[in-house]
Amino acid sequence: MNLINVLVIFMGGVCYALAGFLKNYARGERFDPSRISKTLIIAGVMATMNSLLSLDSYRGLDQLIVAGAGQTMLVEYLLKIAHRLLESRSERWLG
Repeated sequence: MNLINVLVIFMGGVCYALAGFLKNYARGERFDPSRISKTLIIAGVMATMNSLLSLDSYRGLDQLIVAGAGQTMLVEYLLKIAHRLLESRSERWLG
């Protein structure tokens, strides 16, 4: 477990969060700390999982930062899809 690799993967997730923040800022939306904190938590979990599974030892730092951003984005989208599916099923069941 290399701490530098973990931090680089996490920084990839931070870059993804920053890009999302800047996109919303350009649209004129208000800053929502809960949205960015969820993304940062996902980035931290992904960085830790990569390190624990030794997936970070096979790549260079440039690939790790891109992998961190991509994995954070993928997991965030999958969680949003799962949340929406569960939400729609509960509405059908209750309504």
